[in-house]
Amino acid sequence: MENAFIGDYLGTIEEFAPGEGTYVEEGKIYSATIGKVMSNSELHSVSVTGKIVPELEVGKVVYGDVMSMGKTGVTVIVKRISGFKNEIDQRTMIHVSNISDSYVDKPESLFAIGDIVKARVVKIFNGLFDISTRGEFGVVKAFCRKCRGPMVVSEKFEGKLECTLCKCSDDRKIAQDYGKVSEL
Repeated sequence: MENAFIGDYLGTIEEFAPGEGTYVEEGKIYSATIGKVMSNSELHSVSVTGKIVPELEVGKVVYGDVMSMGKTGVTVIVKRISGFKNEIDQRTMIHVSNISDSYVDKPESLFAIGDIVKARVVKIFNGLFDISTRGEFGVVKAFCRKCRGPMVVSEKFEGKLECTLCKCSDDRKIAQDYGKVSEL
């Protein structure tokens, strides 16, 4: 077995039947993924087994890092699709109307740069996608705005997070499973 990269020549359709992880162009078979080349001499087929590249779809749950905030929303770099180990790197936005079930005046009051959010894909159009933290979604891991220490759900103040180092409390759009997500 040899390794193949995307676009590597594997043979012709006269030699093999193209299998999973391949594509055909002008009678030549090429690798469509990165992985191991598997040829079956009995079936005269060739395939490439490799990592499955996750695709975004409406309704999928994603995790990402908050990069910036503005009046109209929060910019997030999506790093992972729930259920997949492979990392992705897609920039998107949580529009202010998709942050919470209640009215949000200032997105920066509910998120901070570096927060890790869990969100649902709500719209895909022309290769761009929007995510939402309405309902049970929101921040799953946060860091203090003052000292960057890890934050936990406050026992003193309902709906707030508290820094484990400097004891400062802060508002966030907290996910239902804050601090319990193992997919990160």
